[in-house]
Amino acid sequence: MSIDVLIKNKQLFKKALSLQDVTLGKYACGKLDEFGRNDRKSCEGNIVIYDPQKIGRGVSLTWTPDMKNEIALSVNFLSTKYDMEMFYAIIRNVMQVWKAKTFEQDGISFSEADIDRLCEKQKESSLTFMSDVNQLTKGNKSEFITIFGAMFPLDIEIKVIEKYGAEKDAEGYAEYLHKLQSIDAYYAVPLIYKNKKKANSFLGNFAITSDTDTVFPIEAKVPFGFKNPTTGGDLSCDFFAVTLFSYKKNKVVGTMFFEDFIKQAEVLNNPMFDKTHVLLKGISEEKMDELANSEHRDPLNG
Repeated sequence: MSIDVLIKNKQLFKKALSLQDVTLGKYACGKLDEFGRNDRKSCEGNIVIYDPQKIGRGVSLTWTPDMKNEIALSVNFLSTKYDMEMFYAIIRNVMQVWKAKTFEQDGISFSEADIDRLCEKQKESSLTFMSDVNQLTKGNKSEFITIFGAMFPLDIEIKVIEKYGAEKDAEGYAEYLHKLQSIDAYYAVPLIYKNKKKANSFLGNFAITSDTDTVFPIEAKVPFGFKNPTTGGDLSCDFFAVTLFSYKKNKVVGTMFFEDFIKQAEVLNNPMFDKTHVLLKGISEEKMDELANSEHRDPLNG
């Protein structure tokens, strides 16, 4: 669920929005890939704008250099108070650049004079939803909910979110999301390939690079939203593999089944990152060689 806003430029001589008009000259932007990971550099098309000092869920919008007629932007529920403040600050600035008298929020017209009131209302509403996440999960009794952050997806325990909401600890929640997303680590996802050895079959492959801290899942699964290109139904993989890449040797040194990697790399001995991932400390070149030369099956060539 999200709050959606549309601003129209009704001037006779229309001025295109600059990137600075939507980032206010102080926010960062990037494009999310199909896995929900921010590339931190592409700032055209469907992008997310975020505050590097307070990384939350960000503000989603479409921007192009010739945009001059209208702009649509949104912010998701379970966003931080800083996301909400950024959202309405961008709205205010665009209105001033285009000299727009009104904007539409969820189909209702408002003026610039309504912005401060709406911002406070939405910050309070966000805390209310956080205190009872079942309102958003439609009664789903899962232990966690996937929040698509400005940097990458986060699988957060529902009880953690509800505690911040119940205590109305907006600052604590913002700091929590920022701490998770401001780490210098690679967020591992499985690339999906057709299994050439079996019709209508797929496999997933993770990549691990030596000496690189990695947010790594404790259980392999198909990324959210991926569909079978043949049937259009949910995609499933026959198995998942992990490819070992040596930074020093600049090449792949081995491949193993996901389950073998979890065990032999002692993945579960690393600190938990969120409900379904660990922060896997960078594997040394020596350990990489040990894994590559260990007794294991090669899922891609076996």
